[in-house]
Amino acid sequence: MRREDIRDLTRAVPFRPFRVYISTGETFDIYHPDLIVATTGAAHIAYPSHDARPDDPDQARIVSLYHIQKIEMLPTPTAPAGTNGTG
Repeated sequence: MRREDIRDLTRAVPFRPFRVYISTGETFDIYHPDLIVATTGAAHIAYPSHDARPDDPDQARIVSLYHIQKIEMLPTPTAPAGTNGTG
């Protein structure tokens, strides 16, 4: 994986969530562009612990770009009917 590929995904307007697959079999769901930062040779991924709220990342993993096997787009969350996107 190239850092430019990750940067393109995080800078897209509108942002679309995606899942990162790494060689250990772990996956990381990225629902906000601030949850992943690509640097030279590595991706820094923030994620919540098992007992934390999904929207409150309290841990981080540094993954070699070499070990990112693939990235797939996730469905974009939609607002419930009648809320006009304000939740």
